[in-house]
Amino acid sequence: MTKIPYITGFNAYLKTRKISDRAHTEYLNSLHDFFDYMIEHNADFKVSEDVKEIHEEDIRSFKNFLDSNLQLSPSTINKVLSNLNVYFKYLFSVKKNLEIPTMNVNSLTVKAQENFPTEVFENLPKYLSDEDLNVYTLLLILIISKGYTYQEALSEGFYSEFQNLSFSTDERKFISIYHTFIKPYADFWNNGNLFLSRNKGAKSPLLSVSALHRNLKNDSEILKLDLTPKKLYTTFVLITLSAQEPSDFQLKFINNMSTSSLLYYRRVLRESDFKM
Repeated sequence: MTKIPYITGFNAYLKTRKISDRAHTEYLNSLHDFFDYMIEHNADFKVSEDVKEIHEEDIRSFKNFLDSNLQLSPSTINKVLSNLNVYFKYLFSVKKNLEIPTMNVNSLTVKAQENFPTEVFENLPKYLSDEDLNVYTLLLILIISKGYTYQEALSEGFYSEFQNLSFSTDERKFISIYHTFIKPYADFWNNGNLFLSRNKGAKSPLLSVSALHRNLKNDSEILKLDLTPKKLYTTFVLITLSAQEPSDFQLKFINNMSTSSLLYYRRVLRESDFKM
């Protein structure tokens, strides 16, 4: 991992800002990623490791790399740029650098989220009984409505936790339909996981993420709603945070959220066009 110039002084400076350990780590991760990039793309800096060799065009090039090559979200890129800006302002303040190369590099525009599929959660029994929708799509929506991410839903062994959840009468009816659907695949693969591949020639018994996305895409077109995993989970969280009189389940979910996640989703709620 590339050495960060003047890291001792910068660490001491961050402590004076009284930020969380998590935020401190995010600063260091941003700086390590940036200087790894500089070693590879700036020949002068690679030789000297002198921050005076870093200029605005380097920051712009790194920003473009995060956007075009790594395809990070605008909010993630903006956070990295903000971390770099704090670092270079610190170097300028202690006269270790003659310029602030981040000063004129603008952040990316974060588009407000829209087309939240709130109705699939507000009218879940209706959708769970819709025979035109894929069983895996409905199963994922049901699991997300219980506060889990799609990564957790697809993880091996999640079925043991799923079996211990509480379900309404309508939800149990759907689960019965799901069990009828999954039995041939469970028997073929001799596997009890929830999402199993329907391709009997597959290398793994577990449903691939790409296969799940195909199901969600098809059902999105049927319903004219965005059913991508991220949008479904975000919608669930925003519904929970918007509840005027949150249920015990909703309160428990909110209390179990990490501080960073809670701040993130509250910001999304504030900045988006989300409506109940």
